[in-house]
Amino acid sequence: MRPVPHLPLLWVAFLVGIPATTLLVYDQEALRFVAAGVLFSIFLIAIIDWLGSRSRLLAISCETPELIRGTTGREMELPLSFSNTGPKLERLRYGIPVSRFFRIENEVEGTLTPFDSGKQISVTSLQIPLKRGHYQLASVFIETPSRLRLWLLRRELPLETELRIYPDLSIERKRLASIFLMRGHDGSHLVRQVGKGRDFEQLREYQPGDDYVDIDWKATARRQMPVTKTYQIEKTQEVYVVVDHSRLSGREIRVPVGDETGADWSYSETSSGGGQMITTQLEKFLHCSLILASVAEKQGDCFGFVSFSERVDQFIRAKSGKGHYNVIRDALYRLEPESVAPDFEPLMIALRQKLTRRALIVMLIDLSDPLTAEHFFEVLPLISRQHLVLVNMVRPSHSRELFSRQSEPVSTGEIYDEIGGHLQWQELKELSNQLRHLGVELGLPDHEELCTETVTQYLNVKNRQLI
Repeated sequence: MRPVPHLPLLWVAFLVGIPATTLLVYDQEALRFVAAGVLFSIFLIAIIDWLGSRSRLLAISCETPELIRGTTGREMELPLSFSNTGPKLERLRYGIPVSRFFRIENEVEGTLTPFDSGKQISVTSLQIPLKRGHYQLASVFIETPSRLRLWLLRRELPLETELRIYPDLSIERKRLASIFLMRGHDGSHLVRQVGKGRDFEQLREYQPGDDYVDIDWKATARRQMPVTKTYQIEKTQEVYVVVDHSRLSGREIRVPVGDETGADWSYSETSSGGGQMITTQLEKFLHCSLILASVAEKQGDCFGFVSFSERVDQFIRAKSGKGHYNVIRDALYRLEPESVAPDFEPLMIALRQKLTRRALIVMLIDLSDPLTAEHFFEVLPLISRQHLVLVNMVRPSHSRELFSRQSEPVSTGEIYDEIGGHLQWQELKELSNQLRHLGVELGLPDHEELCTETVTQYLNVKNRQLI
């Protein structure tokens, strides 16, 4: 507990203490003894008031939930419950420490008047998280005046509240609305289902038109008549998202202020000022992972999650259900870019060993570095022969085909930027052709289209029964 001089004590020191000190130092007469007595009386009264009021805050306690979940850019309630088991307090003032990654909607401090003995008062602080991640509310500060109001007694109450801030997916969900609207029943017509499934269902007598490949020759020999194997369409498949959070995932994505995507919290709240707003490629990867997890759950598939940098950090086996979605969300909300180069070989070995059933693997990685792309291409056959692999990355802002911009370059520097972007775009296209020979599709969407492109690929794979 820490005492701080209150305003009455300061006025007494100014109006009485300073004149008394002046007489004590400069006066040679009997007034020196009077001044000394006055100063001693003020000091004694202040000490007695402090010692007699020390226990006033010891009976105050504060309780908060152990875990509070929030979403970036959305209002979050932080409930505080104060209890008083001691004497009545005429005024109790409290203050909440605020991280720079939060914005307070109401006051960071408040006053409870009066605070009766045995009473419990609940208050709520409204905060808006500005960045996803893991935070701790470690303490709350309280203050009350002493009995004679000469001191302000302050105390720090320890708390153990965990704050989990998740990404905001509202913008991506709005962008995906058109995909599911086009897949509705309005104006629908019968379309032949591509593929015949891979799960064995039963044996039946051969019928004209059956494929000779589906004939079970052993059953045919036993029954002395043609027997055909029938299959059922798979309704539950395994989908894994692999997220790279190495140094390449920290590549900045910039958009002009006032752009139509500026409503996204990840741009407006992390702005570095000037004429641009900034986010990172990893933020887009995490948004895409959660969106794909929710879509896979609606499609009846099992969803898994893998994160890696120079090693495999997390491997969550594919399951379904809302509880499993929360597990995925808790696994990725704390990911941050690491200043290391990605190592694909341990990743491929881990996927080869742990995934025995054919699955769809969606890899969100950055292959804009030629050495990284070459290393990835060398080790990819470890899983591409058994699993269906889709690779997606955010197209670098300057990587585009030459003369594809609507506006012409106005300076020599812009011309060189266009040439460099064309060379990078050509390298990525060549990499895409190389991966296509291995049966792997490389997507290069813009940052705002990453979720839409990935979900579209997944739904196409689902319709074509490729896994």
